[in-house]
Amino acid sequence: MGIKEIAEEAGVSSTTVSLALNGRKGVSSITRNRILEIADKLNYRIPSDRIMPRPALGTILFAKIRKHGLILNQDQHSFILDYIEGINKGIRNTGYSFEIHTQQIQSIAAFVQDINARKPKGLIVLGTELTCDDIISLKRLDVPYVVIDTYFEHIASDYVDMANIPALHEIIGHFVATRHQDIGMATCKIKSGNVVMRERGFKLALEYYRLTYRDHSMIVLQPGFDGAYTSMLNHLEQNGALPQALFCYNDIAAYGVIKALKEHGISVPEDISIAGFDDLPMSFMMDAQLTSYHIPNKEIGALAASTILKRVTEKGSHHPTGILVGGTLVKRDSVAYRT
Repeated sequence: MGIKEIAEEAGVSSTTVSLALNGRKGVSSITRNRILEIADKLNYRIPSDRIMPRPALGTILFAKIRKHGLILNQDQHSFILDYIEGINKGIRNTGYSFEIHTQQIQSIAAFVQDINARKPKGLIVLGTELTCDDIISLKRLDVPYVVIDTYFEHIASDYVDMANIPALHEIIGHFVATRHQDIGMATCKIKSGNVVMRERGFKLALEYYRLTYRDHSMIVLQPGFDGAYTSMLNHLEQNGALPQALFCYNDIAAYGVIKALKEHGISVPEDISIAGFDDLPMSFMMDAQLTSYHIPNKEIGALAASTILKRVTEKGSHHPTGILVGGTLVKRDSVAYRT
């Protein structure tokens, strides 16, 4: 299965497929997501746009790992594409080739064995669905590696991730500035590294602003749009209490929550203010437009590239380093000023 076959199934040109797979401009987000979904389904190994033959220095591999697909799914394609574009730009013209490897795994041990057999010069791991035990297991890799899109502060490793705790401080601060006193968080049942850090940031922010943590301050949702929608429906049907303002652990969850609220006659932001995280393209098209936290994912990708290149070339002992990248709160209509 090659680019020509993917183009035929997607109903686009081979050039469009090449642009989409390499994270280049000139392709709409809808078309890009459809192409990536087809490539994923067919287990297509995505190369970079480098000229063959490959540079003599070897390959930097980006491993897009899926363990269960409950967090890392088609809803996240546009998010991950920015990582890929940043990595590709950081590695281009360095003498290394860049390849993207998508893998569904049952255990991290099998993944480690596969990578050790491939022997890339360096590895960037998308850690979205990895647990802390998985991060520990990565230490058995024979190649230098860096993990992105997750962070476990109690496990030493090379990370490049978003600064979740400062982000939550800013989000809760915005709720406070708009005169909300009863503030909650809609969190995910599956505790990825980012979800854990956002929960911690939420609780620290409540403490900082001297707000009360109530029984309804933490509403647990199943992952994804459908999971969030169903979980919030169940919460409302059981007469679950709602806060004045609700932070949703990501934008996809916020979309599901808002749909359930509207079906129960609860208006956003008139009855409840909502904020999300990731600032996905759909957020500014919502009614009301969703307040969300924007992360510079291309910058994270570029930092991951520079980190792994340093690891590959450094000599002597290595000291693991965690890099956390701040973002920007994008204020929109879904948060109202309470009088």
